[in-house]
Amino acid sequence: MKILQVSEFIEIINLVLRQAWKEEELAIEGEISGYRVSQGQWVTFDLKDDKSLVNVFMPVWNLHVPIEDGMKVRVIGMPRIYPKYGKFSFSAEHVELAGEGALKKALALLRQKLEKEGLFDPSRKRLLPRFPEKIALVASRDSAAYGDFVRILSERWGGLSVDLYHVLVQGDRAPQEIVSAIQSAQEEKYDVLIMTRGGGSMEDLMAFNDERVVRAIHASQIPTLVAIGHERDLTLAEEAADVRGSTPTDCARLLVPDRKDVQYELATLLSSIESGFESSINEKRALLNHAVTAPAFWLSTQRSTLENTTSVCVTAVQQWVSALHDRLRSNVRLLTSLDPKGVLLRGYAMVRDASGKSISSISQLQIGKPALLILQDGQADTQIISKCHSERNEESSY
Repeated sequence: MKILQVSEFIEIINLVLRQAWKEEELAIEGEISGYRVSQGQWVTFDLKDDKSLVNVFMPVWNLHVPIEDGMKVRVIGMPRIYPKYGKFSFSAEHVELAGEGALKKALALLRQKLEKEGLFDPSRKRLLPRFPEKIALVASRDSAAYGDFVRILSERWGGLSVDLYHVLVQGDRAPQEIVSAIQSAQEEKYDVLIMTRGGGSMEDLMAFNDERVVRAIHASQIPTLVAIGHERDLTLAEEAADVRGSTPTDCARLLVPDRKDVQYELATLLSSIESGFESSINEKRALLNHAVTAPAFWLSTQRSTLENTTSVCVTAVQQWVSALHDRLRSNVRLLTSLDPKGVLLRGYAMVRDASGKSISSISQLQIGKPALLILQDGQADTQIISKCHSERNEESSY
């Protein structure tokens, strides 16, 4: 007979339990019962099915989703016996919601909590700048949403600086990556912070319903524009943002105006100014004509002076209107010259690196690294074999 101390026995049992699942992660799925938080730092509840139950214990800081009795969850961790009480329990490291019903219930609980704190208050939402220049984009570079956003942005208003913060957009690691990207963007001077991803199931979009992500958006010093999923999808991240876009393409339309609309607006404004001056001149001329018809000697002596003054005013206004015309034509030519497509049509090409960032200097190219050539009718992948600076006469080949 082998005689053990109680502590030795418990230690052996826990060692056996650890070794039983040493090579794999263990998860238990069931319904929550008896949920409570002790001393503000320890979470305990029973996880049960139709036949059995097991007690679950975890630190409150490991719980990243709102839960309550009756919800179905998946608990990841390891079984053990606590030496102090001799009680068998499942030590949880992570809790996931299981089933759409649990997701909806948890989402409703979190929305209610954050709404009470004022995170969705319309009065705190900021307007976006009409003509942003520098943009932070939090998205996955591999997603269709990223490609659609950049394409529509370029078609509507070119010449913007867009810095991509590449993140995972679903899965356990996604919320922390998104939060880190938002916090990193605060260190730069951006006009707008954009967050976007394409559609998916409710479970796929849960990273954007994570409390950490919602609080990071609320705390952003940069005005935020968020578009997640399809128009029917509504995440907590979008509710916390200053402006919500229904889709990634709608996000680009909300961010910048169409250059054609701006050209039309300028032309309309100029026409209104011309009409106002013409009306004012006609009114003053009518008053003068009426005045000179009065039988007064003094008016007859001043007629020539008044007519000369009128002529000078008309000439000055015509010159001013002509100058406005010239400025308008100059601005239209400037807008047209800034259109990247116009440059490409003249035989030029744009060069981007593998991450999609524009290349403006030969020093940014690296021998052996891939690059992307964008022409007016398509694009091509290429690799840098050699390069030369403008002061040398060496040839470069691609």
